[in-house]
Amino acid sequence: MKARAAAVTAGTLAMVLGASVAASAEGGSPALTTVKDAQSHTAAPGVSAFSTNAAQDDKIWSFGIDGRDSSGRIWSYPPKANGFGSRTQTGYGMGSANAFFKNNSGNDTHVNVYARFGGTLRIFSAASPDEGTVIGTGWNVYNAFVTPGNVGGAANPDLLARDSSGVLWLYLSYADGTFAKKRKVGGGWNTYNQIAGRGDLTGDGKPDIVARDSSGALWLYKGTGNIDAPFAARTKIGGGWNTYNKILSLGDTSGDGRNDLIARDTSGVLWLYKGTGNAGAPFAARVKIGGGWNTYNYLF
Repeated sequence: MKARAAAVTAGTLAMVLGASVAASAEGGSPALTTVKDAQSHTAAPGVSAFSTNAAQDDKIWSFGIDGRDSSGRIWSYPPKANGFGSRTQTGYGMGSANAFFKNNSGNDTHVNVYARFGGTLRIFSAASPDEGTVIGTGWNVYNAFVTPGNVGGAANPDLLARDSSGVLWLYLSYADGTFAKKRKVGGGWNTYNQIAGRGDLTGDGKPDIVARDSSGALWLYKGTGNIDAPFAARTKIGGGWNTYNKILSLGDTSGDGRNDLIARDTSGVLWLYKGTGNAGAPFAARVKIGGGWNTYNYLF
């Protein structure tokens, strides 16, 4: 495991993973204000460590959560055990972006933030700190993005993107945050209105994803590690998930070495589903971790 790359308060149970994005008030073009390094689950002087899943080949990461409000401001919450710390405004003028996602593309302590403006995808990283770098156009064909980890068996965490016809595509990631040519995963994914996942959920060391259908059923797709068929057949793991308007995974939110799930309900309450590592029942009973989250029109 890699040692922590940035000084954090003693007793912190998770690495900080995130980048701040902003746009200039004058031109409205996106710009990066700061980049926060991530820390892995390894102790450094003055910092406590916590356990990891021995079956997990890759590092187990914990992302903070970011939200965009109706004024286009970005607010970032660092991770802490079983939730998130106090928010900090890290961006402004981002109202015209229609999608966000983030990924530690090199599977290390550096994270990239991606924002889509129209069909143009920009990457914000330490190497492109001002207005970011355009890495592609035509990305408006996609209506969902997930960064589940190293799905394809290559060196770096990957990207999944679903197009408007329901086809799911896999983009292998390069360490610099760009992507290889897309590969088709399969069709029929437009039956789902939420797709999420970050890391291993079943204890076999392979990243998995979950997807919710229109009836509120949640389905688990176990990762295979095979680039040509990255997911096994789906397994139903629960019902009643249509009470939520946002489902996302930010890695190990609870700080226990297992990957978790976050869900926001229609009243703005945020719920934590701790991972169990059990494929038959991958999540424990939900725990309320805060209210007022409906102030954000985008969470990532």
